[in-house]
Amino acid sequence: MCLRRNVIFHTTAIVTCCSVVLALQSTEYVQENSGKLKDDPAEQLFVRLFIKRRKEQLDAVKRLLAIDSYEKQNKMVSVIAEKVFSVIQSSRVTLESSGYIPGSSSFPKDENTLHALANILENTAFFGDILLRLPNISHKIITLKHEWEVLLHWSLGFSNQTHLLDKQTERLMYLVSQELNITERDPDYQNPYSRSHKKEQNREQSVQQNTVKKNRKKEYKKGPRMSSGAFTGEL
Repeated sequence: MCLRRNVIFHTTAIVTCCSVVLALQSTEYVQENSGKLKDDPAEQLFVRLFIKRRKEQLDAVKRLLAIDSYEKQNKMVSVIAEKVFSVIQSSRVTLESSGYIPGSSSFPKDENTLHALANILENTAFFGDILLRLPNISHKIITLKHEWEVLLHWSLGFSNQTHLLDKQTERLMYLVSQELNITERDPDYQNPYSRSHKKEQNREQSVQQNTVKKNRKKEYKKGPRMSSGAFTGEL
């Protein structure tokens, strides 16, 4: 159960650090991995800490994938989903009551609003990681709880509108939206983390390697060879 305790839902560090920066009013500009330069020091730090948090979440997902029992994975994802959507829902209420509008409102300075904002971004991204890597389990869980599916649709749209996501997380959200058919899928869309896609990649890689080996053998056969005839020259 350490997976849940240590990785999910904790946004205190982000909120506390952002509050400190608001008080100090640093003038540094940090672009980080996000596509846009942000001139609010607290917003810069928020994005930086979010990126750090995402790395921690990905480590947690790796531990989840390392569980060698489908039943245990299913149980763990169910427990995670229960907490994730509870946090997203309560954070949504906080943000809506604060009047914060993603993409329109200035970066929040109220601690409760900051906490709710971080909660939504972190938990949406975290469950997105799980959904793409364990699609069969995840689809089944959110299909059985329609309100979770609706809430995930909302949180994906909300997160994209904040412009606080780094490029990798933006890509993740885009893939999740296609996986859930929220947005129209690209003509060549494939879940890059699914087992079927990985099997296809391994098959293609194997074919390419075999082709390279065959070409090398052909080149070797075509190379110069010693004559097998008797020496007839004169000394």
